[in-house]
Amino acid sequence: MSNQRTTLVLGLALLGLAATALPGRAASRDTALGASGEVYQVKAGNYGDLFPNGHAVDATVPVLAIDVTKPGATPQRVLIPETLDPSPDTSASLLYESDSQTVYTLWAAQVGTNSVLKLAGFDGTNWSAPIQVVGNPYATKGSPQFAITRETFQDIADDGTTATKHRTTLHLLWQEESVPGVPETFYTPVVFVEGVYTGINPVYDLSDSVPAPPAAAAAAAAAAPQQTTLLRAPTIQAGRDQRTVIAAFTSPGKQQLATVEIDVLPEELSRLSEKARSHIIEIGRALYPNDLPSLATKARSHIIEIGVAFHPELVSSIADQVQAVILANGDADGPATSIEDLATKARSHIIEIGAKLSGRGLQDGDLTKIVQVDDPSGEDTITPTGQAAYLLQLRLASTRPVPRIGPGTVKLFVSEDGSDVLVSWAQTDKVLYRLSKDGGWSDALTLTLSPTLDINKAYDILGQRVRNR
Repeated sequence: MSNQRTTLVLGLALLGLAATALPGRAASRDTALGASGEVYQVKAGNYGDLFPNGHAVDATVPVLAIDVTKPGATPQRVLIPETLDPSPDTSASLLYESDSQTVYTLWAAQVGTNSVLKLAGFDGTNWSAPIQVVGNPYATKGSPQFAITRETFQDIADDGTTATKHRTTLHLLWQEESVPGVPETFYTPVVFVEGVYTGINPVYDLSDSVPAPPAAAAAAAAAAPQQTTLLRAPTIQAGRDQRTVIAAFTSPGKQQLATVEIDVLPEELSRLSEKARSHIIEIGRALYPNDLPSLATKARSHIIEIGVAFHPELVSSIADQVQAVILANGDADGPATSIEDLATKARSHIIEIGAKLSGRGLQDGDLTKIVQVDDPSGEDTITPTGQAAYLLQLRLASTRPVPRIGPGTVKLFVSEDGSDVLVSWAQTDKVLYRLSKDGGWSDALTLTLSPTLDINKAYDILGQRVRNR
């Protein structure tokens, strides 16, 4: 990632697009495996302890470093330069991105009076300039981790020429404690196009996706002993395909353990919707509102003409429904008040149809929202921006009461579609776990550790168990 650029080779098969999927995503923790068998491990400690012969800063300054161990070689320790300032850098997480051969490090840090997250990449030679995520600057941050999705798309210029472009999204998950002892889970997408950071990453509170439980259930949950270890055990992992990730977390305010599927909607869908909107405004100045049939027919033809990246059946369906919206002079929300209003309704309809027809069937609209990454406010908007927006769909995949667990190190495992969850808590000689069942939880089960079943193998088995349900 030298010179702050890395060409991230992306791949995707999505929304009926004639694109090709490439190998998938990685999970992030404190250790990562590189493409050539090298192992990366993050280290935290005082500078003098990690670098006994170093003189960059005082020996007592806390820093972060990465140990790089190549096959058959001794480990090489590399300082993360941005951690040289005298602030307590903590809670680091690693992810190796194989296409760019870059290892990314995500860590929590204190910058003056502000608590922030920092993200930087190391390509084996150089560190990138860190990307900083603030959220609530006064809330303590912890449990940072991330997953990755990739995409290729065709960028069609006004003169009809096309160019293949690549987009990578690092999906960051962390917790903030505005109220001590009550960690809430937050998410932001960090987007690179052709290896260049887009500069916008709105922050979302995932608890906003969780509905409040019925009063009786809420009262019962509030009366139960607080499962504090579960509150600090969120996870994010690859989803069911190249463009989705699943976040699992406990919402202390809702007293629920929830999963949210985050779906990176195709760039082509965004561009199709924006071009259709602009075209409707352009031709509608002469046709609206007196000749809606001609306006609807021309808009339909234009969508089919520019929707060449989509399978014909899909773009035809989108075009037909936009035609119906125009003929009705709007949609269920009421008649359009201007050609701009009608064009915006048509754009929204294209995005909503495209999301629903993305190979998953119809979704419950109350549990799903579409957001634009280019909207710094992070609000739920499907509105004109003057350019194609980067769209995400956040869908509540499952929710259930917080389970009772015992002491130990807690870890969550989630199915690829987010519908099932396994909660484990590891002790010295065993790993106990409970599996989601009929909106609740199974009884506690046990894996006994032994010389032939260590904790890593136990975790592999539990991950397979929830994925293979």
